[in-house]
Amino acid sequence: MGFRTKHHSTNQIMEESFLDTFLGNPADGTFMGWLAGGGLWAFLIAIAAVAGWFVVRTAIRRWLRQAIRGLDQHEATADVGVAVQAADSWISNILVAVVFGVAAILGILHVLGNNVDPAVEYLKHAGSSTGNWFATDGLRIVLILFMSWVATRITRRVIPRLLSSVMLGQASTADHHEVLKRSETLSSVFVGAAVAFIYVSALFMVLTALTVPIGPVLGGFGIAGIAVGFGAQYLVRDLIAGIFIIAENQYRTGDVVSIAGISGLVESINLRRTVLRDLDGQVHVIPNGEITVASNKTKYWSRVNLDVGVAYKEDVDRVIEVLNEIGEDIAVDPYYGLMLITPPQVLRLNSLDDSAVTFKMLGDCKPMAQW
Repeated sequence: MGFRTKHHSTNQIMEESFLDTFLGNPADGTFMGWLAGGGLWAFLIAIAAVAGWFVVRTAIRRWLRQAIRGLDQHEATADVGVAVQAADSWISNILVAVVFGVAAILGILHVLGNNVDPAVEYLKHAGSSTGNWFATDGLRIVLILFMSWVATRITRRVIPRLLSSVMLGQASTADHHEVLKRSETLSSVFVGAAVAFIYVSALFMVLTALTVPIGPVLGGFGIAGIAVGFGAQYLVRDLIAGIFIIAENQYRTGDVVSIAGISGLVESINLRRTVLRDLDGQVHVIPNGEITVASNKTKYWSRVNLDVGVAYKEDVDRVIEVLNEIGEDIAVDPYYGLMLITPPQVLRLNSLDDSAVTFKMLGDCKPMAQW
């Protein structure tokens, strides 16, 4: 059997005669004969599809990158720019390639003499059905997703500002720093809970739009919840511990604490876990249920704890007097005085070491100013 296929339309006969003449009337069953019988047109369609894909892909990527730069310039839309950048490769590569690929395959099959009418009719029917669905349920689902996205953005912006405004309005000027840390911690918890509620509500609204029965779904969740509950004891323990940590204000975002044998700065906290960063820059994620003792080094105020060594020959009373004077001078210093609450003073003669007498000095300071 040869490569060439007989065509019956006048235009196809004229094209075939032209190609036969142009290619020197090749014999059927040869490569040149295949080219004359439609292979050349198939080759040109493939090249045109690749070129079209490249041009459209380049144009879309250029437009998306301009949009991303515009979104990144504003804090309110920076997260949208990140989402668009994540979708850039999928939109500009896969989606465009599928469109041009399907069109090229149908065109190549057609010029090679294959009947593509069923495929075209199927695509038309699928497109019509998709359009009808989108005009009814699809548009509703898109609207639900869009409104849930808007609601999450509003929630992430309004709750922190509202909490800080209310809490600062009820606090004195001296407590503003502590109140800000408290409001930041509460904001992360409330925002997380509100966003989870929005997502769950949107999920059930989408299921309703898809005419999926909600009752069996809820029943399935109930059965799954019982099964998961037996294996989620630690999760429940973490959540309960997190509730008490936040309700009792044990520590907040921005505090320096020691918990579960690890010391560091609290970067974030929610009902399930606390995230610390230590002096080496390592991030530690600690489940709240693992915390039995929490030592907060920066709650409300901190303390300067100094050990000062002097020679044995020095007079003890004179040393105490001089050290107390130095503490008073530091308290009125334009720079260091702003960090102190009470001037450092000698507490006691702490120890008699090998080469020095060590005095202990203590003074109260603002949180995190002791270092």
